Amino acid sequence: MKSERLLAMLLMLQARGRASAREIASSLEVSERTVYRDLDSLSAAGIPVHAERGARGGIVLADGYRRALTQFRDEEIRALFVSAAETLADVGLGDNLKRALEKLSGALTESQKRAAANVRGRIHIDPRRWKQAEQPRAMLSALRTACAEDRRTVLHYRDRNAKVSERIVEPLGLVAKAGVWYLVARYGPEMRVFRADRMLGLDVMPERFERPADFDLDRYWTQWSTQFERSLPGFPVVLRVAPDAIDDVTSYWECELVGQGRRGWKTYKLLFPGLEVAVAHVLAWGDRVEALEPPELRSTIVTRATGAMRRYARR
Repeated sequence: MKSERLLAMLLMLQARGRASAREIASSLEVSERTVYRDLDSLSAAGIPVHAERGARGGIVLADGYRRALTQFRDEEIRALFVSAAETLADVGLGDNLKRALEKLSGALTESQKRAAANVRGRIHIDPRRWKQAEQPRAMLSALRTACAEDRRTVLHYRDRNAKVSERIVEPLGLVAKAGVWYLVARYGPEMRVFRADRMLGLDVMPERFERPADFDLDRYWTQWSTQFERSLPGFPVVLRVAPDAIDDVTSYWECELVGQGRRGWKTYKLLFPGLEVAVAHVLAWGDRVEALEPPELRSTIVTRATGAMRRYARR
């Protein structure tokens, strides 16, 4: 297609600054006459490109137009090319990121290309926890469109208490935290945050809303998440942990090593959100851990385990 050929020609000139019509024709597999017609099309579109005659002539892209890319330092290029496409794939932008980086790569200098290749082979960001459920990508893609176009949206939502409701919201932004996506939206007079994996469905409406002029997604999320974290209850627990369970116990919850034991066992202090969460995890870890404190946790575990043994013994 002509549009793709024009883009390829522009990227080549960005990388080199100057190229002969023969070089461009050979690279794009077209005739030199086609190259000159494309040159006229680029000029008509406002791209500062022209042909120069003589032994050192050729097709030239104005230096000022190239400056933005050539002024990137290698570390800045590395920051751009760190592989983190998985999060963008959730909202339907993964392939677009890949194509954008390929186009950008074509316009880099050789030194910048080496820096990009270096970092892509050495750093990969995977935001998912182990065994984490997939995020609802179709709904996230629709929400991205609703946020971009300021369109009211009907959410079919199940809250933390399993209550299902239908709400008309004004989507303002999407946030990914630890592999979980959240929608920041205005619901009536209030600002609210909704978990994407609790959405049962949504309908993007044709009706638009006026986005608050002073809304800043980064600032709002920082303030909201700080307040939310402070509001969470804390339930400190002390556990003796077997060597083969240390990774499972310490990989997710806030913890502190407080003692060493025999045969590789270690003692940790963990902070759970509450008693029920602590009981569920300690029971799941089985005889690889021993709850030392608090007494309430030990007694609850004994009660739950005894009840389970009785139930299964009857069957």
